[in-house]
Amino acid sequence: MRERLFQWSTRVGVPVNKLTNKLGSEAWWPSTLDIECDKAARILQSFASMSNNPNTPKQPAGPKQKPKVLVKIPQKAIESAAGLAIFTTFRTGLHISGAGGSGVLVARSADGTSWSPPSGFLVHTLGAGFMVGLDIYDCVCVLRTPEAVAAFTRPRLSLGGEVGLVAGPVGAGAAVDAALLKSTKPVWGYVKSRGFYAGVQADGTVIISRPDANAAFYGAKGVKVDQILKGNVPAQGPEGMWPGGARRLMEVLKSAEGRRDVNEGLLKEVGAGPTPGDLGLEDEGARDGNE
Repeated sequence: MRERLFQWSTRVGVPVNKLTNKLGSEAWWPSTLDIECDKAARILQSFASMSNNPNTPKQPAGPKQKPKVLVKIPQKAIESAAGLAIFTTFRTGLHISGAGGSGVLVARSADGTSWSPPSGFLVHTLGAGFMVGLDIYDCVCVLRTPEAVAAFTRPRLSLGGEVGLVAGPVGAGAAVDAALLKSTKPVWGYVKSRGFYAGVQADGTVIISRPDANAAFYGAKGVKVDQILKGNVPAQGPEGMWPGGARRLMEVLKSAEGRRDVNEGLLKEVGAGPTPGDLGLEDEGARDGNE
């Protein structure tokens, strides 16, 4: 039954995600894990290449406008991270709000030299006071400790309730160094969106693992999140899903922490894909009319 529901949700997600791309935002409906990895690669690369100006106006963007840059994740934050959770969520509401979305989780290897295979998850929220109106936002959670990574391996995790989260530092230099030394919160959050930005208060956001999506990606039924993050997965998944489906994400992870042994060709492939705000309704309408 759960496998049939996974297959149904994947089919339904295609037209829904196409609509969000028309609006100039990343797809938020859960997709197969290879697509989720490419989405995560684009999101992380966009955060890593942003302007460092923390005074960028926090104004909503119209459907034909590109969103304002909000924050950049400092390289040192990623260099020191024990893991990353990267996702997109659609949120609605003013006083009472709800959200749904999906993303991937990766962890740093035990020897600190590489990143783990990705694990998929769903996002659900029923809370108050996060953002105003309808909004699609991209988020990167920097997991600063092994304990934070372990918390994300649970079948269900509540951010803010079971693990503390605050807005991460931006910019470079002494401010970031001080945050690395002084911050006691295990998770730093970074958010950008087309809509009105109101902070990264994600209390009540629930992370739910996707065992069926993980099993389909690795060709291994019953594979657990902690197994994936330890690299205990088959060397080859079905139909080239793994490791091929995560190659671009792995290169962006290396690039975001300043490594030089990156595959520039794969990075260009990531840059060639749509990023939040790249597509407008007018452009997509013209494209659809020519098909």
